[in-house]
Amino acid sequence: MAKIAIIGTGLIGTSLALALKRSSLRDLEVVGTDENRQARSGAEKRKAFDKVENRLFSVVDGADIVVLATPVLAMKEVMELIGPELAEGCVVTDVGSSKKVVLEWAEQHLPRTVDFVGGHPMAGKEESGPEAAEPDLFQSKTYCVVPSARASQQSVAEVTTMIEAIGGTPYFIGVEEHDSFVAAASHLPFLLSTALVGCTSKSANWEDIAQLASTGYRDITRLASGDAVMHRDICLTNSQPIVAWIDAFIRELYEIRNILEAEPHPDAEVVKGVFDQVADARARWLAGEATAKARMASRERQEMPGFAESMGEMFMGRKLLQAQKRMLGGMRDKEKDRR
Repeated sequence: MAKIAIIGTGLIGTSLALALKRSSLRDLEVVGTDENRQARSGAEKRKAFDKVENRLFSVVDGADIVVLATPVLAMKEVMELIGPELAEGCVVTDVGSSKKVVLEWAEQHLPRTVDFVGGHPMAGKEESGPEAAEPDLFQSKTYCVVPSARASQQSVAEVTTMIEAIGGTPYFIGVEEHDSFVAAASHLPFLLSTALVGCTSKSANWEDIAQLASTGYRDITRLASGDAVMHRDICLTNSQPIVAWIDAFIRELYEIRNILEAEPHPDAEVVKGVFDQVADARARWLAGEATAKARMASRERQEMPGFAESMGEMFMGRKLLQAQKRMLGGMRDKEKDRR
């Protein structure tokens, strides 16, 4: 029986366990742990895991895949602690929003006998904790895969198999691209939401403004209700790409400001042109035109072992599969000798 250990039983970790339990994968044990006792208790109440351990070392003992589902800044210490305890051939992955620092920590603190394959599901909710977890969280969502330089194709295949099993869509991407693109598509929207709430709520007229704030304000400020610890870690570990996109946004906003400040009055056609252009860009994105080519390029970027092969390795056990390969090799050698 294969064992997947999930360290962190919050929203993502518990949702992953629920999704794995509901998946078509069989002969699989999913165990979890969290340093927070309430998070462990919540995960147990959700019946997401086959077992929730109190001790970190117990959960990784004999694990085939270890998933780090902690806040990003906690991953370094977790790697330092579990590194010596990991079985040879174990695959470690994560769900963090920043990849460069995490891959650097993996290189520094994980033994050469294990492979690290970075991961990042583009899924989440405003609510946090195991109570908010749901098995459909990853369904049809892009799930970034960022393998370390020395990760084997087989290890990448195992992580990809897990992603597909929970309904995610694997997307292979380089570490620098990931951190920049996610800063644009995920981290910047959170900060814009935060800045809008900060800007308006600090006004002396906020109580009156709040009376007028409706669905538009609610929609655009939704992200400001996100997990403060998670977003703190994102900003601290991916600051340079985030700053670059903040600057780009300021330039874009300033161009609109200049159009509106034009003398003697703003040009109506120019203003409408700005809105038409972005409405068209958004419509193309919603229709999938902006993502189809990128997904195809992602598939071509990584030549993977077949699904059956990766399943065989993961769920028959590495030692058994290796023994079978040695036996077949010996049979072939004998056949050659007879010839």
